[in-house]
Amino acid sequence: MKKTIKPKLEETRAHAFEKKVYERELPKTIHENFYDQYDPDPSAVSVLGARSTLAIGEDISTFPIDILDRNILVGDHYVPIRIYQTTDQKKNVIYYIHGGGFIAGTIASKDAQCKYLAQMSDATVISVGYRLSPETMFPGAIDDCMGILAWIQTLGYDHICIMGDSAGGNLAACCMAKDDNHVIDYGILIYAALDVATYDETEYHWNYDFYEMANEQKDRIMNRLYRFRNLSIDMKKMYVPEHKDVKDPDISPLYIEDLSNFPPILMIEAEFDYYRPCNQAFEKKLSNCEVLYYEGLDHGFFDRIGQLEQAKDCIDEIAKRVKAL
Repeated sequence: MKKTIKPKLEETRAHAFEKKVYERELPKTIHENFYDQYDPDPSAVSVLGARSTLAIGEDISTFPIDILDRNILVGDHYVPIRIYQTTDQKKNVIYYIHGGGFIAGTIASKDAQCKYLAQMSDATVISVGYRLSPETMFPGAIDDCMGILAWIQTLGYDHICIMGDSAGGNLAACCMAKDDNHVIDYGILIYAALDVATYDETEYHWNYDFYEMANEQKDRIMNRLYRFRNLSIDMKKMYVPEHKDVKDPDISPLYIEDLSNFPPILMIEAEFDYYRPCNQAFEKKLSNCEVLYYEGLDHGFFDRIGQLEQAKDCIDEIAKRVKAL
């Protein structure tokens, strides 16, 4: 496994937030008890709140990008997609699945990332608007993503790459696991939520001790991790039906036993990501894996293109690998 460490650009202290990340966290109230037993009733989870507070990146593309919206019939319903490409015909396609905890996220919320990716990769980018929870719980999102993958397969591209961030990374991993015809040539997982089991259920027993933290920022870093610990609980309650085992490999790809079906994978990690431990456990199971590790960053940095230089760098790195196929 090849691992490339991406150092912080402005902060020099080890195991500290990057400067812009710290500045974002500084005004936020520090929670009093990072070890409390957060267990809300599903009806108390603010789905509308999650959908109204999406981070929207800035468009940094410099070439004209053609954008086409379509609705593709999958089963008994239509799934929206958005296609991005520069004007000439492309030989490769990147199938992108957005994050948002299975309950939020939209095609439009990742327009900036997809436009810049289309510019830099010399590939067509197709983004999917799969059905969200709790209106459509597991396995609705996977069914939609697999249906769009089957449609993309009919388009005749030389190479199909699949890419997802956070919950979208979970869905991308599930698609690769189900790719019995081996139509996917390359996978990109950005801080993927590969284990939907909550911190007290995981086999590796997630805890704050998995992270080295600069003493002077420890409360801020733990505060950020604490919020994602709670969001992961919300996510499970909204996405996973009560009768389903959260460690079902179709729900939590970390528990897939045989990964021999997987294509080469680029894993993109952030130092202070809640899901970094399960990503690293997943990497050990992969036979062909490359890792980009961003120091000082946290979950969601990919959302902040135009604000964090590392989000641009992440897309540049992905684009280089797609062009090399």
